[in-house]
Order: sequence, then C-alpha cells, then structure tokens
Amino acid sequence: MAALAFPNITTSAKLSSGVTYSYVHIPAQDSKPHVLLLHGFPSSAYDWRYQIEFLADRGFGLIVPDLLGYGATDKPREKEAYRLKKMCGEVVEILDICGLETVVGVGHDWGSFLLGRLANYHPARFSKLAFLDIAYAPPNADGFSVDPINERTTEMIGYPVFGYWHFFKDEDSGDLMTDKMDHTIAVAYASSYDFSKENLCHLGAARKYYTSGHPGPTAPWITDHEIAMHKQVFSKERGGYGPALNWYKCEIANLNVPDEAQVAKEDYYLKVPCLLMLCKYDPIGVPAVQEPGMTPWIEEELLTVVEIESGHWCLLEKPRETNEALERFLG
Repeated sequence: MAALAFPNITTSAKLSSGVTYSYVHIPAQDSKPHVLLLHGFPSSAYDWRYQIEFLADRGFGLIVPDLLGYGATDKPREKEAYRLKKMCGEVVEILDICGLETVVGVGHDWGSFLLGRLANYHPARFSKLAFLDIAYAPPNADGFSVDPINERTTEMIGYPVFGYWHFFKDEDSGDLMTDKMDHTIAVAYASSYDFSKENLCHLGAARKYYTSGHPGPTAPWITDHEIAMHKQVFSKERGGYGPALNWYKCEIANLNVPDEAQVAKEDYYLKVPCLLMLCKYDPIGVPAVQEPGMTPWIEEELLTVVEIESGHWCLLEKPRETNEALERFLG
C-alpha cells in the first residue's frame, strides 16, 4: 500500500474515469528511464519495496501504483470497473499526469497480464517490458474459460494450475479469505511450494482449505512486520480481498472480450526488448507452461529469459537476484 508504506513519496490523483489512484512517484536522475512497477494478487505497491529502494538508489525514476481494488486506490464493487482496457487507460493517464511519454514496464502476476494489455493498447508508451513469473499472453478475442487451461496443464505437468479460479469467482470468496486471513497469508507465502499447490491448484482444494483446512507456516523470507503490513492493506476496514478478486471475476465473465476483439492481429506481437523472469519453483506460474506461451509473440532477438530459483514471489523471496536481473535488462 503506497500511502501506508511510503508516505513521503506517495501521491494520488482522481482520473477522468472517476476513480482515484494512489501511487509512488520518484523522479529519475541523470537521464535514467522511469520504471512502471505493476503488482499482482494479493499484493500492493508495498510488495515492490526491495525494487523501489534498489532502483531509486541507482537513479531510475519510478511509478508504482496501488492498482484498482488495492491499497489506497479506489475499490469499486462492480466487476465491470475492472476491464483491462479501462485500467490500462487509467495507468496511462497516471503517466500523463507525471509528464512521461515512455517508460519501462515491469509486471508481476496480474501486473504482468495488465502490462501485456498495455503493450497491446498503448505500445508507443513502452521502451522495454519485463514480465515476472507470468509471461505475456496475447488478447483473447474468442473468450476465456479456465477449464481448458486446467485440462491442458494437467496433461503437461500433471495437475491443473488454475483450480482456485473457480473459488475466487464465488460470491463468498472475498469474505472467506478476509475472515480467515491467516489462511490466505499461509497459502500465499507458504514455507513449502507444495502447500500452495495442494491448497490452490487442485479443483475444489481452495474452498476445502478455507472451510476445513489449517494454515501452515509462512516462509522465512516474510517477516512478522511484513505480515502485519499485509494485514493492514487487506483489513476488513479497507475492503478485504473482495474488491481485488474482481480482476478474476471480470476475466471469467468475459467482459474483456469485446475490447480484445478490436485489437489488430499485428498488435498481438511485442516489438520492444522484453525480459521474461521465470520462477523455477512456482506451482502456478510454471516455467514449462509460461515460456512456450510467450515465444510465438516476439522475435527471438528481442527476448531475454532468466530463471530465478524461487517460488511465485521472486521479488520478495529472491530480491537480490530479481533486482540484478532487472538492472542488467534496464542497462
């Protein structure tokens, strides 16, 4: 949460869509580029803390928003507010407010997915793109269904990676995840990669975990203070996890399809240098699934692929390796 974690470098703006975004803004030094950091779920600008310090110390400018539904940014209740094209327009308006024509985009998890759509809808605004854990995927004009993905990954790696999406779309999921926040934290930052796989990926496992399961220990790389910050960001008073789950619900309801159907086929392709940072042990963003899905959409000489020995949260679990890979890519 930008305002809570970084009060001296955080600002907010009410955008033309009517929503207010909170975001970190650090000007660049010595003609260095600005870097746009886009977080995923369940996260906020706070989870870029290691990258903010590292990149700012090296003179890079930074724009780090709490994305819609998170932190100190507005949290609309209706899932229609979370259309990717609309949110892309909001992020670009923040760049306009900051006077930035082009930036380097970096996304993690859902932030990677949003970054991909920014590249489709606003390609001129990005000089480079970095996708952490979740690779670029092209627009889906034919509609989205989680079931074929689960069937395909079961064939490829032996289990469905998106079983939890069925739970996330249920009306009571946000309340359950908030009321049982220790369960959410334990499965998000699990000490064992298998614990996340067993309680999220398999069909029906997430609901069973929240209704009758027990939280396990958290990973050693997440401190008590950082867990306390997470609890503040997603407290019931601040809306819990429910608003952020609208990213999933919007996608599942195929509300992005009319916009994506308008994207020209040539704009599916990425035409700037890109980094794909694979997370070796992530049971959801499995490298064997991620990399082959991206390579058809970019020329080989434009793509750099690195693999970090981490689970899903490379930016937190392995900040030094993540930062060094980003610095090499930024040049």
